[in-house]
Amino acid sequence: MSGAGRGGAGRARVGRAGARAGRAGAGTGDGFYVVPPSELRWTCPPIRPSGKPPTAAFLLGQERPMAAMRTGLSIHAQGYNLFVSGLLGSGRTAVVELLLRDIQPHCQRTPDRVFVHNFREPNRPLLVSLPAGKASPFCVELLEFGRSLHGSLLAALRARPHRMSRRVVKRASTSRERRILDALQRQAQKQGCALVRFEARNGAATADIYPVVDGEPIALDALSSLAIEGKIEESVRTRLLRQREQLLERLSEVSDRIREEQARVDGELRTMDRRLCWKVLQAHQKEFQRRWPQPEVADWLDLAGEFVERHLPQFVDADHDGEDGDKPVEAPPPAASTPRLGEFQAKIIKTSYHDACPVVIETNPTYANLFGTITPPSEGAPPGPLNVNPGALLRAEGGYLVLRCLDVLRENGVWQQLKRTLQTGKLEIRDFDQGAGAQTGSLQPEAIPIDLKVVLIGEPGVYEQLAAEDIQFPQIFKIHAEFDGSIPVDAGNLTRYADYLQWLVEHERLRPFGPTGFAAVAEYGARAAGRRDRLITRYSEIGDLAREASHVCAGAGARTVQREHVETAVRMQRQRHDLPQELTERDYTSGYMRLSTAGAAIGQINALTVLDTGTIEFGRPCRITCNSGVATAQRSGLVNIEGLANLSGPIHDKGVMILEGFLLQEFGRDGPLCMQATICFEQLYNGVEGDSASLAQLLALLSSLGGVPLAQGFAITGSVNQKGEVQAVAAVNAKIEGFFRLCRARRLTGKQGVILPRANVGDLMLEREVVDAVAAGEFTVCAVASVHEAISVFTGLPGDEVLARVRATLQEFRERATGRG
Repeated sequence: MSGAGRGGAGRARVGRAGARAGRAGAGTGDGFYVVPPSELRWTCPPIRPSGKPPTAAFLLGQERPMAAMRTGLSIHAQGYNLFVSGLLGSGRTAVVELLLRDIQPHCQRTPDRVFVHNFREPNRPLLVSLPAGKASPFCVELLEFGRSLHGSLLAALRARPHRMSRRVVKRASTSRERRILDALQRQAQKQGCALVRFEARNGAATADIYPVVDGEPIALDALSSLAIEGKIEESVRTRLLRQREQLLERLSEVSDRIREEQARVDGELRTMDRRLCWKVLQAHQKEFQRRWPQPEVADWLDLAGEFVERHLPQFVDADHDGEDGDKPVEAPPPAASTPRLGEFQAKIIKTSYHDACPVVIETNPTYANLFGTITPPSEGAPPGPLNVNPGALLRAEGGYLVLRCLDVLRENGVWQQLKRTLQTGKLEIRDFDQGAGAQTGSLQPEAIPIDLKVVLIGEPGVYEQLAAEDIQFPQIFKIHAEFDGSIPVDAGNLTRYADYLQWLVEHERLRPFGPTGFAAVAEYGARAAGRRDRLITRYSEIGDLAREASHVCAGAGARTVQREHVETAVRMQRQRHDLPQELTERDYTSGYMRLSTAGAAIGQINALTVLDTGTIEFGRPCRITCNSGVATAQRSGLVNIEGLANLSGPIHDKGVMILEGFLLQEFGRDGPLCMQATICFEQLYNGVEGDSASLAQLLALLSSLGGVPLAQGFAITGSVNQKGEVQAVAAVNAKIEGFFRLCRARRLTGKQGVILPRANVGDLMLEREVVDAVAAGEFTVCAVASVHEAISVFTGLPGDEVLARVRATLQEFRERATGRG
């Protein structure tokens, strides 16, 4: 039979099949199911809010993840952090925050944290933990302690009794030095020399031995000149020089004794100052420790005392000039009397002012924002506690830190450091080099004990992926609260929608919603959920629709948002993004893209695909063609042209392989499949992925092998397995509506329609114009559960009859291939 003859017969059969489908209504024709208009869309009855303010837990309406969250928030042990997944939409972080506040977990107030100067290792500031709310007064009192200590020490050191004691010691020392020098002077006089003392510009005193001539000490050069001039005999000069050498040795011994005396006196004076300093320190430390009895404070006071004792002159910036006079030394002005008080400045890194649990949401979890950072010191100043700055982890101590998992994983070094912090319970604040991915800087503050729960928000499947890649992950995040993205359509959940919309109206002063307006929003929620018996829980998306519907209502001058306002807002949302859809449909309508919506053809079928631009999803019909023939030595089997051109993905390739499995299932026992066939998506250049067209490919293959024409007024979507069973696919609403718009643009004839898997009937939430066309008999929606049923719709013949023709063709191919035909 020629191709034309088969095509004519096919057109007649298509007409009868279409008529049977139209007459069948909600019944069946040749095993397939003609979906009635009542099952093409769910119409929500008018609903009203309950009047109760909704909570986040109430809106989500899912007990399993809520129970998981309550468990995680109630157990205070290592590793009981939370991973929340399944909450989709832009407002999921806010939803988690509301959930935490709704659950109202018990939180223990954590101590305030401050860093103080480390006198032994200045690059390692010490941590002091204080009662909650006490950090600020501690810092004020610590600085005042330093000022008071400085003033008291300065006053004590300059007090008259202390100065008099120092004066007595220094005078006694001066008297001893004078007696030693006088004895040396007398010895020098006996030997014809004199002790001459000089005072340098810096105040230091030196001494030398000069010969005496005519009762006057003279320098060595002058002595030599007198000898040359003959004024003194050479023997006299030699004797004087010999005597001077002996006295110089004695002068060296005397100088050593004087230096020892000065060192002894300096030590005695320092001991006197330190004893006085210790008494002043004891008084100040005792009072400060009485007010701040923490062990860390006591340890720091001991270190501060040691430092002040060792560096007393530098700390008080005091001298003892005027000790030999009777007039007391005046104290310097206040601006000049407070040196080195930087060691008494503390940096508050964490404090709390109330009992509420902190809930910190960090939207930009860089290393510095999360863990804290070290700022550069001012010019000429050493780094210290004032350069330490806390991050979000410290702000959330005692409460909850909410992070988006993807943001954490993207930041260099953050994930590893976060795991380390949660495992050890200690936070290290360090400077971090983003380029090198390592900690840098010399300032290394003491690690901070930290107690908080981290809540990570991730996409579905991320928890399982991280658990598979990192064995430590499930031990750190032991609680996985997995929310479903949709909830069932029932009275309680419809009330949830209405309560949320009513709350939004009141808080944002939108136009009030009527019962039909609430119902229209619920229908949108069912359409977005992908099934008419489910509602999405992306309340941020629902809120956007409510705002736009209120805007439409206000523009129309109406007081209450009704169904028509919501449906108009939905259309306007789609129109803002549907230019790619319009351009695609324009190509089909103009004939630029070839696709038939009438007649019949062999080896040619209309498949339903979907395009997702990121902002809109729309159906795109596509022609699939198949050619078949006898296998040759060079080529046999099923050839996937997209696969050979590297334009298909692995799932699509798998679907094509399944077609060969079906052929083996049906015809493999008859003998080898001595055939070759090519299958192609015509005019599809951007690649294909998925197996939702595998049923269409199989029908095109069977049509080519059996010489049976397929109705071009129908399009099909569905996956098929090796047993010939039709399996569910995604996006059936967009696919059906895409083919419907093309048929409507070319004129609806009543012989056009779509075929979908019977398992997808519950997903149908079609636009009203499609439902109206079906009700008017202008368009048909059929559901099939097997290849046999799909064959019946497209050919008007029983499926077994078509498969018998295919078997006969394969037998013919087999005979020709083996040379017996």
